[in-house]
Amino acid sequence: MLARSTHPLRAALFASAALAAAIPAVATAQATTTPPAAEPAPAQVEELVVTGIRATQRNSLATKRNTETVVDAIVNDEIGALPDNSVGDTLERITGVTADRFKGNANELSVRGLGPTLSFSTFNGREVSTAGPDRSVAFQQFPSELVNGVLVYKTQQADMAEGGIAGVINLRSIRPLESKPRIQAEFREVYLPKDAAIRGRDGLGYRYNISATDRWDTKLGRVGVSIGWQHQDQAQPEDYYSTNSSFIPCSTSAKDPTLITGTAAAQTAAGTSFNCAVRPTLSAANQAGTNESPLYFATTSRTFRQINTSEIRDGVIGALQWQPNHQLDFVLDGQYSKRSSLENRNQFAITEAARGVQPLIIGGQGNDYSDGALIKYTGNSNLEIQLEDRLREEEYVGGGLATTWTGDKLTLNGDLSYSKSHRTELQKATNMRSGRRVVYTLDGTNDVVPEVSFVGFDVNDPANYVSAVPAANTNYARYRLVTDRKDAISAVRLDGKYDLGEGFFHTLSGGFRYSVHTRKTDANNNSDVAIPIARDGLTAAQIVAQANANCRVPYATTRFMKESQTNIRSWAQFDNSCLFRAYTGRDTNPLLADSRGPEDTDVTEKIGALYVMGQFRSEVGGLPVSGNMGLRYVTTKVESTGYRSEVLVIPSVGGSIATVTTVAGTISTVEGEGKYHYWLPSLNVNFDLNDKTRLRFAGSRAIARVGIEEFNVGITPVVDATATTVQGALARSNTGNPKLKPLESWNLDASLEFYLTPESALSFATYYKWVKGAAFDAVQPFTTSIIANGQLVEFNAVAPANDPETRHLYGFEATGSYVFSMLPKPLDGLGATIGYNYAKADFEFPDPSTVAPYVDPANLRGLSKHNVNGSIYWEGSKLQLRASYRYRSDYSKPNSGTNRSVRGSGILNLSAQYDLTKHVQLKLQALNVTAARDIMYKAGEDSITEVSESGPQYFVGLRVRF
Repeated sequence: MLARSTHPLRAALFASAALAAAIPAVATAQATTTPPAAEPAPAQVEELVVTGIRATQRNSLATKRNTETVVDAIVNDEIGALPDNSVGDTLERITGVTADRFKGNANELSVRGLGPTLSFSTFNGREVSTAGPDRSVAFQQFPSELVNGVLVYKTQQADMAEGGIAGVINLRSIRPLESKPRIQAEFREVYLPKDAAIRGRDGLGYRYNISATDRWDTKLGRVGVSIGWQHQDQAQPEDYYSTNSSFIPCSTSAKDPTLITGTAAAQTAAGTSFNCAVRPTLSAANQAGTNESPLYFATTSRTFRQINTSEIRDGVIGALQWQPNHQLDFVLDGQYSKRSSLENRNQFAITEAARGVQPLIIGGQGNDYSDGALIKYTGNSNLEIQLEDRLREEEYVGGGLATTWTGDKLTLNGDLSYSKSHRTELQKATNMRSGRRVVYTLDGTNDVVPEVSFVGFDVNDPANYVSAVPAANTNYARYRLVTDRKDAISAVRLDGKYDLGEGFFHTLSGGFRYSVHTRKTDANNNSDVAIPIARDGLTAAQIVAQANANCRVPYATTRFMKESQTNIRSWAQFDNSCLFRAYTGRDTNPLLADSRGPEDTDVTEKIGALYVMGQFRSEVGGLPVSGNMGLRYVTTKVESTGYRSEVLVIPSVGGSIATVTTVAGTISTVEGEGKYHYWLPSLNVNFDLNDKTRLRFAGSRAIARVGIEEFNVGITPVVDATATTVQGALARSNTGNPKLKPLESWNLDASLEFYLTPESALSFATYYKWVKGAAFDAVQPFTTSIIANGQLVEFNAVAPANDPETRHLYGFEATGSYVFSMLPKPLDGLGATIGYNYAKADFEFPDPSTVAPYVDPANLRGLSKHNVNGSIYWEGSKLQLRASYRYRSDYSKPNSGTNRSVRGSGILNLSAQYDLTKHVQLKLQALNVTAARDIMYKAGEDSITEVSESGPQYFVGLRVRF
C-alpha cells in the first residue's frame, strides 16, 4: 500500500529534481540574451530603531524569510520579556505548535498536529536528552529568560539531524561575540490564589535571574563570555477529580441498590454485592439480582484529589567563544537545570465505583450526552482517605564544543556534544478506610465534576474511617521508588561546505554524525506494608484506632474545585507521616536491595548518518530561485537487555482455569537487538515572485523513532486462563520489541509568504504526509522466550508492533502579523499576530481495554484538528501592553495503556511592561486569567475521567539592564 500511496509524491520529487536540473540551462539561455541591468545608486535611508515586541517580530520575520526551509521563529534577546514561564510557553505562540499542559504550563509540544514524540528537539543544533518515558522533551526545564531564540523547522534538509517527521525544534543560546555586552537582573514575585487558600500558605513565590554578556579583544584573539542563572521557588497547586484508568462496559441495573446489609444471598439478590458487567457474562445468581439496562461505561474508582506543592528550580546557561583569528571560531556552551518538586496529595476516594450500580441517566438515551456515558447512578462502596507524598527530582546537563574553520572556499565545522537527564520519583502513601460500605448517588448533570450524596455518612467526620478488622490494604503504608531513569546522548559530527562560485550550485556540503543514546530505568522498587504491624502489645485494630485519633489534621484548603459545581468541597484529613509511623513504627520502609524486574530498561541506541547537500540559485522566467537538495543516509542499531523470571504454568484442562506463577529468586537477563537503515532525500525550492513575496515548495522523506523504552525486552507474565497449552497460557504476557522500526513519512509542503513591512507579514502553507509504521500494541510474531516448568519455551507475546498501513496526515496553516504604524498616534503602536492550523489524519489506535468493541479507535496522539494562537499588543516609548490567547481542539492523550482524550480549551494571558528609567523596567503578568480547566474523557466525551484546576497566576517584577 505504501508503494501505491507514495508514487505521486516520488514523481513530484523527481519532477522537482528535474526542474532543478533544468534551471541552469534556462538561466544560461537567458544570460545570453539579457544584458545585465545597471545597479541603482544607493538611496539615503534614515535607520529606524525598533525595540521590544516589534524588535522580536522583526527579527523573527527576518529569520523566517532568509531560511531556505519552511520555518517559524521567535528570535530576540528580549524573549524573556514576554508572558512566558518557560520555552514551552514561548513555542506555543508559533503557528501550528501546540502544547500539552502540566501543572498549568505548556510542556510537551506537538507540531502541525503530529504528537510530541514525532518532533525532534535540539539545543544549539544538538539532540536533547529527556527524563520522560519517551523521546518528548519537557521544555519547562529551559527558562525562557536565558534562551535567545526558538525556531521550528517544518520542512527537512539533509544537514539536519533526523528524527522529526513533524518538525525540528531548535533552541538557541546567545553567542557572546555576536551579542552586545550587557548585565541584566530580574526579580518576579508570583501570587497564586489557589495556593493562598491552603492552610499555612500565603500564595507567594518568586523567580529571579541574572545574566551577563561581554567580549574583549586580547593578544590571543577575540574572546566572549555569556552566563545566566535562574532560580525559582514557586508552588503549583492543583485540584483533581479522576477515575480509574480503565472504563468497563456494563448493561446491568441493580434491583435494590440501597440494600447493603443482611445475608450475602440477600445482597446478591438485590444486585449490590458485585460489580456491574455486560449482563449475559454474569452467573445466573448475579443476573437474577439485576435488570437489563442499555449499555453504559462504568469505572472501578472515583477520586477527589487536593494537592499542595512546593517546587524549586535552578537553571544555568553559559557560553565561552574564542576567535584566535579570522579563520577559527570555538564555542564552548553548556546548560544545567535542576528541579525538585514535592506534592502532598490528599484524596477522598470511592474505591468500588462499579459495585451495585443502578444507572439513572445514561448518555444517548433521549439526551444530548455521549452514548454510554454514566451521568447519574446509585451504588455502594467503601470510602477511603488516601494520603501520599511524591518527591520528584530531575537534573539535566547538556553542552558541547563547536569548532569552525573558514577558508577562502572551504568551511569546516566540528562538534562534540553530551546531554544527560536523570529523574527519580519517591512515593510515600497511607490510607484510612470507612468502617462499612456506604450507599451513594453520583450526579454529573450540572458539571463535569459530579455531585455525590451519601446515605447516613458524613465524609468530614474522621471517626467514620476506622476499620474494626484491618485486612490487606484497608490501612497500608507504601514506600516506593517508582522511577529512577537515566538518559544520556553522546554525539560527534563533522560538516564541510565548499563554495563552488558562480553556477547553478553555489555550495556543496557534506558530513557525518555519530551518536550513542543510552536509557537505563529502575522502576517499581516497592516496599509496601499491606496491614499495620502489630507491636508494643497492640493489635492491628488498636493501632488503626489510635492512628485515627492521633493523626487528624484540619482540611487543607478553602477553595477546592472552585471553578466546578461539585458539592464535594472537603473531607476528613490525616497527617501522612503520622499514619506511616503509626502503621510501621518508622518513617520509611527499606527499599529492595535487588529491585530488578521486567519493567526495568537497559537500552543502547547507536546511530550513524552521512549526508550530501547542494545549495542552488538561479532564475526561471526572470524569477530568482534558490534552495537546496540533498540526501541523508541513516543507520541505527538497538541493543536491549531486560529481565525475566522462571514461571510455573498449568494449562487449562477440561475447562479449568490456567495459571502462571512466577518463581521467586529466579530472575535472569534476556537480550535482543534490532537494526535498520534509511535513505532520506530532501528538496527545498524557493521562488522570489517579487521583493515582498516568496513561494516555497519542499519534498522529503523523514523518520521519527519510537519511544526508546518500547525496546525493553523484559517479560511480564500474564495468563490466558482458557489456554490449553503452555505457549497459549503465556500468550498475553507483555514485552517490548527492539526490532521496532521508526515511523517513516514522505512529505510535501508549499508555502506562500508576503512580507509587507519588516514587522508585518502574511503566510499560507499546506502540507501532506504519507506516514507508515506507527507503533501500537498487538500480538505479533515477535518471538521471545521464558523458562517455564524448568524448560526454555518460545512463544509470541503482546508487544509493540509497527502499523503496516500507510496513514495520511494533511492540513494547512495561515499566519499573520501586522503593525498599524499608519494610524495616528498613539494608535500607531498597535499590533497583532494570529496563527491558525488545521490538521486531519486517519490513524487508528484501538483501545486495548474491554470498551474496544463499543468505541471508535483513537487518532494520532496529540492531534488537534484546530489550533489557534493570537495576540494583540500596544507599544509606546515606555509602555507595552499585550494580550495573548491560544486554543486547541480535542486531542488524544493515552494513559496506562488505554485511550484517553482531552477536551478543547483556550488559555488567555495578559502582560504589561513599563520602563521606569532607561535601565529599569516594571513587569506585570497574569497567566490563565480565565482559570481554564483541563478536562479529559474516555469512551465518549461525557465519560469524564479527569478534571484538573490549577487557577490563574499573577506576577509583578523588576528588570534591571545595563
